[in-house]
Amino acid sequence: MTCPAISRGSTYKKLPALFAVALLLSLLLSACGGDAQTQQKANQNKTNFDNAIAHAQSIGVPDSLLQPIIQQSQQLNKSNAPLALVDQPVTDYYSNLAQRYQMLTLQVQGLEVQATQQLDYQAAQDLQTFGTVLSQRQAQGFVSAQKFSDILTQQQSKLNQAKLPKDYALISNQAQTSTAALRMMGPANDKLNSFRSLVSQLKASKLDTMAADKQINDDVTLFRAANTSEDFTKLIGQINAQTTQLNTLSTQAIPYVGAAKLQQLSDNIKQMKQYGVNTTSYEKKLQDDKTALDSAKSLSDFLKVSSRIDSDLSSTELPMLSGKANYLLKQFHQKVKQFGDTHQFHDTFNGVTYRMGFEYDTLGVGEDLDAAVAAAQTKDDYLGAIDWINYETAHLKANADNYNDKTPFNQPHATDQRLMQLHGATSGKVIIVSLTEQAVRVYQDGKLIRATQIVTGQYDKPSVPGLWHIFVRESPTVFKSTEPKGSALWYPDTKIKYAMEYHEGGYFFHDSWWRAVYGPGKQFPHYDPSGDETFGGTGSHGCFNMPPDEAAWLYNNTGYNTPVIVY
Repeated sequence: MTCPAISRGSTYKKLPALFAVALLLSLLLSACGGDAQTQQKANQNKTNFDNAIAHAQSIGVPDSLLQPIIQQSQQLNKSNAPLALVDQPVTDYYSNLAQRYQMLTLQVQGLEVQATQQLDYQAAQDLQTFGTVLSQRQAQGFVSAQKFSDILTQQQSKLNQAKLPKDYALISNQAQTSTAALRMMGPANDKLNSFRSLVSQLKASKLDTMAADKQINDDVTLFRAANTSEDFTKLIGQINAQTTQLNTLSTQAIPYVGAAKLQQLSDNIKQMKQYGVNTTSYEKKLQDDKTALDSAKSLSDFLKVSSRIDSDLSSTELPMLSGKANYLLKQFHQKVKQFGDTHQFHDTFNGVTYRMGFEYDTLGVGEDLDAAVAAAQTKDDYLGAIDWINYETAHLKANADNYNDKTPFNQPHATDQRLMQLHGATSGKVIIVSLTEQAVRVYQDGKLIRATQIVTGQYDKPSVPGLWHIFVRESPTVFKSTEPKGSALWYPDTKIKYAMEYHEGGYFFHDSWWRAVYGPGKQFPHYDPSGDETFGGTGSHGCFNMPPDEAAWLYNNTGYNTPVIVY
């Protein structure tokens, strides 16, 4: 049988169309590759980018900085080359891909520099905060704070050697951990003292406190061994539990304890009156508490009254501390004004009369004290501000006493000894700065070993009186002005051979090769034989300018954490 002729003709007619489709597919597939060299460049740039990310992660660049760039690379990885009949679109795709990976790699390298600078600055700030809180605890007489002094010295040395972001991050972490521990040291000590006080009250009530005495000894051991804020928090919890247990066992002493608490409330009210706080509401609470305690008959009555007195006592704490801080601050400003009114320096160079002690006024540390009191919110804030005001008041008195002291600048001074005793800085090296004498004296174990005249901060940019510590050492370095050019306080980039920072904000001991004369009155405008009228003929920007040889000696004979007492 034969097939119809029409069927055979239909089959033959379809063959050209099939060949056309095959040819088109072949052309499309041949065009997918693009320029091989461009594709290779894109692959190489991606490899470079991956290596850059790995390197940044290995040196400690924070993931939060890298993540946006990584997300961009992930979007690039999801893209595909286009299908095209010619090579050019594919080549353009890989060329763009190569450029994008190159840009991302440059961004990663920029982040390494940025992260290093940011973490370096943060580490220095964290160490400064660490040193400040440590100084406060040492001044408060905490013997166990000494171990933190060793930690601070170690971390300051590491900061000087650090290079990578992860190095600075580790220093910041240690500084923050130690600072947190020092901050918790105060509350833990308060709890321990409160527990001691309660035990003493129970002893007065003829109760057996042998177990509680042992608990106190154990608590003291844990307090001295504590290294972290968690250690102190755990100790506080333990003391709270011990206090609760002891209160349960001491209900028979409630009447006595209540009377003692009423006396404390009365004393707090008297102090608040002294500080100018309105005490009307607190006096009413005191009277109501006395009536309630006299009327108590049962154990339940005594417990309720005791809890009520505790609440009233607690309500007086912050107003009393706030009143005390503001009272002492007002007294401090009055003393600064009185000193400035009666002790003045007439500058024959420019005919202007300046008030002495201006370093303690509102352009100087007085402004810092105002800010500390204004920002205080917690008990610790107020106690810290009160301690600071008291220390600056003691420094102001030493400044006043030193004003009329005719002892040569290179001899031991009674004011130096008094301040070293106040701050517990009687051993090792201590740097003393007399603003009145414009002099630096260095003591070793309480004995004077070096003295030189200097130039301190000018009237508009005073040096900072107080207790500080050396926390940055640089040799050599370049000082750059933070003021805009044209400002009265601007200065050109200045090469410095020896620099030791004693207070945050760029307050240094350093050599001043541009000066020829040093000593009393040189913090005010004067003639300097060096010929440098702009910078040599007035005080510094808050730093302690030293003759080059003396700055070299100080740098080579002191170290990190050396105490600095400025008055």
